[in-house]
Amino acid sequence: MRRRNVAPRIIPVNGRDPRRAEEQENRTLTWAICAALILTFIIVVYLFESTPPDFIPIPSTLPNASRVDAFDPHAWGTYRSHTYFGLRTKYPNSPLFGLMWYKQPIYEASSLGIRHTCKQEEGVQYMWKDADGKSFGHQDVIDKELKFETNWVGVDSSFSTEIRVLPSKGDIKGRKYAFVFYMLMTDEEAKMFVKRDASGVLIGYQGEAPGIGKFDLTFENEGSAIITNTSMHVPANFDPQKVDEFFQRFLWLNEDAFIDIKAKSFNENMSDAEPRNLFFVQFLVDDKSVIRANFNARNSLSKNAFKPLYTQKLNAFREEFDKKYELEQSQFPKSYKTMGRAALSNMLGSIGYWHGHSTVLIGGAVRLPYGPLTLVSAVPSRPFFPRGFLWDEGFHQLLIKQYDPVMSVDMVATWLDSIDSHGWIPREMILDTEAKARVPPEFIPQVPDVANPPVFFYLIESFMKTPDFMAHHSRRLVQLYPRLKLWYTWLRTSQAGPHKGTFRWRSRNATTNLELNPKTLPSGLDDFPRASHPSGEEYHLDLLCWMAMSSRVLRQIAEYASDTEFMPDIEADMTLFNDPENLDKWHWNEAKQRYFDFGSHSDTVSLISENQRDPATNGVITIKRRHVKTYPSLRHVDNVCGYVNLFPMLLRLLPPTSAKLGIMLNSLKDPKELWTEYGLRSLSTKSPYYMKYNTQHDGPYWRGPIWININYLALAALKHYSTVSGPHSAVATKLYTELRHNVITNIANQYQETGYFWEHYNDKTGKGGGSHPFTGWTALVLNIMAERYD
Repeated sequence: MRRRNVAPRIIPVNGRDPRRAEEQENRTLTWAICAALILTFIIVVYLFESTPPDFIPIPSTLPNASRVDAFDPHAWGTYRSHTYFGLRTKYPNSPLFGLMWYKQPIYEASSLGIRHTCKQEEGVQYMWKDADGKSFGHQDVIDKELKFETNWVGVDSSFSTEIRVLPSKGDIKGRKYAFVFYMLMTDEEAKMFVKRDASGVLIGYQGEAPGIGKFDLTFENEGSAIITNTSMHVPANFDPQKVDEFFQRFLWLNEDAFIDIKAKSFNENMSDAEPRNLFFVQFLVDDKSVIRANFNARNSLSKNAFKPLYTQKLNAFREEFDKKYELEQSQFPKSYKTMGRAALSNMLGSIGYWHGHSTVLIGGAVRLPYGPLTLVSAVPSRPFFPRGFLWDEGFHQLLIKQYDPVMSVDMVATWLDSIDSHGWIPREMILDTEAKARVPPEFIPQVPDVANPPVFFYLIESFMKTPDFMAHHSRRLVQLYPRLKLWYTWLRTSQAGPHKGTFRWRSRNATTNLELNPKTLPSGLDDFPRASHPSGEEYHLDLLCWMAMSSRVLRQIAEYASDTEFMPDIEADMTLFNDPENLDKWHWNEAKQRYFDFGSHSDTVSLISENQRDPATNGVITIKRRHVKTYPSLRHVDNVCGYVNLFPMLLRLLPPTSAKLGIMLNSLKDPKELWTEYGLRSLSTKSPYYMKYNTQHDGPYWRGPIWININYLALAALKHYSTVSGPHSAVATKLYTELRHNVITNIANQYQETGYFWEHYNDKTGKGGGSHPFTGWTALVLNIMAERYD
């Protein structure tokens, strides 16, 4: 007979059951261990996600992607895009030429109102209407009742510029506007002296600058313009960003100039034999005045050259525009063609040049210089973002390459030349004092493990689909190849996900309780909602699609470059990353019939106001903190539908015969999801994050507004699926036609109404929002009108 197991009898002690006490202690210990493990996990994730690396980036020693003769370093251009009008050369210590203006009379410092660098709050309207990005430009400027043009032409190392004051609706006579030309010589070896006529009257300046050689700078005026001037020698470290404040000082030292600018010059007491490195020449103008500055180096600019040169370049640009974009009036109103030309011109006229060191953040606290770097890039917005942005530039170049593919590749090469030895490229390029002056100090440092979407591969794929380009410039892509390969392999390793065939954007903040959904800035989509609780277990749909597209492009260039050693590696990547089964395995949700991100996610998060005491004032302040009702679990982020969910279609990972493509196309026109009469909104109205603030002060950015870069990708994809054989081509054709009409019409309406291109557009009204004028990817409306995608 087997003995039955009987539990021993427990005798209570002081009324307390020792077994229950032991169980309670075990439970407490278990909870304590779990809490410790969770805390440890959070700390590890935080350190992994938020602490910058402790290695110091070193520029790559690979052969440069740039051609030695790609840019003339001493040819002038509008490469100071943060100013209303400024010229420089593509040379680190270039002279800086610029324009300021203000209204007289002036009695108080607060009303001085000098216009110099682009500022949205000043309410000035300005837009390049004709510009080739190289040698000429025409810009219209409206400052309340004052209207004028800034026009310029360049020849070799010379330039001539004209400010033409136009008749305005209001009467500016008697109001006395002052226009001020200035030039700052930033190279210590450059010298500048006053130049006088035979009677001793100052007529300009003459001097010599490295690379440019000897030059004369003279001034002309028509109408009622009156000239006064001053020149001086300032320290070598003079900040060009402060030139307007410096000029203001001279105005207040010479108060007579406020009432009658003829009464007194404000020259410093310098002899003609002493060299200057900064001058101001001031004109008092009435309606219909014209003023000019002529910088003549090595006698390359003939007398009275401005008008014939400007007319010649303007006509040539417009003829080239018509030839390349073929915007027939039968298809679009004349105003649409004018808008399209302004879109291209504003992009080209806002190209900037910078040279200096990027600041990198090492180990979370140490700021170190990285470089020196040289960049030639378009900018997203002259008043708000007058610097280079990596993923924006890929979209900028989709427009620029249609007009000038050689210049486009040369600009991309300057970005690739900034790559470090690991393969990292700074997400933002903030290189010199003028660029750094427009960025809050905390946002200047770049972190050398933070990525950005590799849009350049999308751009290069479009180059490779252009027979004429490949016939003449295919070897140029081979020159880019070593650095593209390094960038790709760094992305593949540094942004790898938790499973083979998955990828994850780094740098999300896993510990904050001040964000409704922690931002994913490296993705370029900023506050687009991802998994609610960042962790190492998440993986992102858009990044897999970017890597899939990049792998197939790099595979083609590797073949051009005869890189047989790398071929098996890149072919394996291309096969895996572009495999629909791999995509479906990690991102397809059968129940929701949609592709999603994956991660630690909760449906029940919200920002709730809390009152707390302010130790500084001893008062009560309100702070919004995130509260989570239901603990997150590892799952698809299936309460979010927006731009990210479209990426398998946007980057054409789905075969034309895919049933999932059909599902995506058939749901695209749902007005409660992404479809609007103005374009595709960034986030479904059904999502709990739709138009929600991400913090107490950060309004929705990619949570509803319409962005033109993603609409461009959508239209390019729809055009592709409409022209390839498959069961969904008819649906794709219909969607393409309607979406294209909606996007073009709304941008044109807003342009006619406001005079601006905008950063994004309201999904309910179509009205422009965000930064303006937006010189960036909204200009792709021209490609959309001309149907220039691939």
